Parts: sequence; structure tokens; C-alpha cells
Amino acid sequence: MKNRIYFFTGTGNSLTVAQNIAKALPNCELVAIHKDTPLEIPADYERLGFVFPNYSGGPPKMVVEFIRNIKLPNQNNTYLFAVATYGGNAGSVIAQIGDHIKQRNWQLHYGSTIISYPNAVTLYPMIKGVGLFTKLAKISTNRVIKKIVAKQHTSIQVLKNSAQKKYEKFMSGIPNSDSGYHVNIDCVSCGICTKVCPAKNITIDDGKPVFHHQCESCMACIQHCPKRAINYKDKTEKRGRYTHPNVNYKTIIHHYSR
Repeated sequence: MKNRIYFFTGTGNSLTVAQNIAKALPNCELVAIHKDTPLEIPADYERLGFVFPNYSGGPPKMVVEFIRNIKLPNQNNTYLFAVATYGGNAGSVIAQIGDHIKQRNWQLHYGSTIISYPNAVTLYPMIKGVGLFTKLAKISTNRVIKKIVAKQHTSIQVLKNSAQKKYEKFMSGIPNSDSGYHVNIDCVSCGICTKVCPAKNITIDDGKPVFHHQCESCMACIQHCPKRAINYKDKTEKRGRYTHPNVNYKTIIHHYSR
């Protein structure tokens, strides 16, 4: 039987985890979650997984909307799992995704979190230790893989009201967070930012990126910009940039174009 993993990524952390899980599963398909991801899922998958980054104790908005709208015919025997990457505190991210899946009258059989390099450059500087975080993520991923291969079940915690309110407050400001983005004279109109944006929130106007306030705050545009021309308010000009060592913008674009 086939397996399928849906992933959402900006800098490649979650994509790398999804790739490693997929390698351990027979006949496993990798599908990126972006604005144009088909919502119809064929029947009779042995496993269906969702891999995504943690956003203040919950999944990205696009992942939530995808789960709300996908069509899952004849999946009664399908093993559902979710894996969230996180850079600081994972919070209630698995409880959150479990609650969304429960609202569809499905059961999340397994959920886990994997520490990854913290990449929210709009919130804090990029720290040293990429190699260490990459190693830790690999170790955690290998543990998770064994459980997914064996189709182990875990108890999914009930989502607390306080955690839900904290998450909703944080997420309410995400779509317009690009209002703080600006582009400096180093921009070379390469268009990479438009291609790595999962929300198709960026267009090029007169040779410069324009942001349309449907941001997912995935950090793809600012982190993949080869000239560091995209910045956030006065926060990021002197901050470093990060993308996963094993993922570049071409890999992400490839998955979006499939």
C-alpha cells in the first residue's frame, strides 16, 4: 500500500524531517502544502502524515485550512500521524493539530515534536550552532521514524482553552505581518521570493517584491533572498540568515511545481 506525507516548510526544517520519514516508508509520496495543493486525497493509503513547523503552540494557518478542507474518502484504516518541528517551546502544537483532525471526525494516531534550528529572524537573531541543531533533529527524527514505521499509537492531549486563546492571538497578526517588510537597493529582481512563498503572497512590481498581506510568516522570502534585500522593520538588517544545510530554494520550488 502507498503512504503519503504532506509538509509545510519555509527554510527546510520540516521538509528535511518529511524527507527522512518518507525514505523509511515504502512507496511514500511527498506533497507540499501551499496555496494550490489539491484537496482531493485518493483512497486507501496505509499512512498519511503531516509535517509542519510550530507557530506559538499550533500549526501554520495554511496547514489548518488544508486539514479543514481536504477530502479523505475511505480512509478508515489509514494511520494518521503529525510531526511538528520547533525551535524553542513546542507548547500544545500536537494537541492543536489533534483537535483540528478530531473536528473532521478523524483520529490522530500518533503525534510528536522535533527540535530544529530556530529560524524566525523577524523575532530574534540567528544563533550559532546550526550543526548541533541539525544533529539533534536527525536523532529525534530517527526515533520518530521507528514509531511511525511500527504504526505506534500515542495519547493525544486534550487542547486546553488557555493554549487555544494564546495560539489564536498570535495567529491573528500573521497575515498582515508582511506590513513590516521592506526591500532595499540590493534587490536584483531575481524573483526567488515569489517562488518560495507558499501563499503566493508576493509579486514583482517595477522590479521589486510587493507583499499582499496574506503572509504565512514562514520566513522563506527573507531567508532565501540571495542578497539579503528583504528585511523586517529595523530588526533584521544586521541579523544573519538561515536555511537548512540540506535544502535550498530550488528544492522548495521543485515541490511547489509538482
